[in-house]
Amino acid sequence: MRTHAPISSSSARRLVRRLVGSPISVVERDLILETLAHTHGNRTVSARLLGVSVRSIRNKILEYSAEGFHIPRHENPGKSAETIVPMNTHPNGEATMPVAIANMPPVAASDCGS
Repeated sequence: MRTHAPISSSSARRLVRRLVGSPISVVERDLILETLAHTHGNRTVSARLLGVSVRSIRNKILEYSAEGFHIPRHENPGKSAETIVPMNTHPNGEATMPVAIANMPPVAASDCGS
């Protein structure tokens, strides 16, 4: 899994400023697709990281696929949620290095889909 370098609050503000003027649907699509790539196509873990249901992710995948976008496929059906590392946010607003998800139950292969 890729690791992320810390993001300063000023870098985060610059990123947000670059998004100004972009339609929310485009930002949402890019965030969902990048999250799927980060989780190696694991829909369940992607949904958890984004704070949405797996059904929402599946519906978006169908929509993006119909529009011709590449959808990352799940690469390792045996991988559990504990191996996926989200970004943590420090109380001062800066993103910190990812931490393992220790309290999530393992992902069932039937939840992963492809």
